[in-house]
Amino acid sequence: MRTVYTIAFYGNDMLMVYNPKRKGWEMPGGKIEDTESVPEAAVREYVEESGYDVNIISTREINGCHVCAALLGEKVNDGELESKLFSALPDELAFERSEYDHVAEWARAAVNMRE
Repeated sequence: MRTVYTIAFYGNDMLMVYNPKRKGWEMPGGKIEDTESVPEAAVREYVEESGYDVNIISTREINGCHVCAALLGEKVNDGELESKLFSALPDELAFERSEYDHVAEWARAAVNMRE
């Protein structure tokens, strides 16, 4: 199964969603459908989970998962999960902090290069 998640920024803040099943904050993402490109899946999953559109800036594969760096767009619906902007990674994460640190740094650098 191919998966994707997106780290999207609004200024210096990144938007994360709270996953009640995993009891923590994470980046919106999910399964890539057979007919989708990585950016198409990233946008679809982001909108579904957060309710916000995104502009994909860069993609890369990390440990078998596709990761996208993006700029946060307009709110288009309510989204499936609670979403919130963070200036730094929160303490209550859905996965180990080590899985976020270097990826968040890469995404921030990719977005900053584009701006």
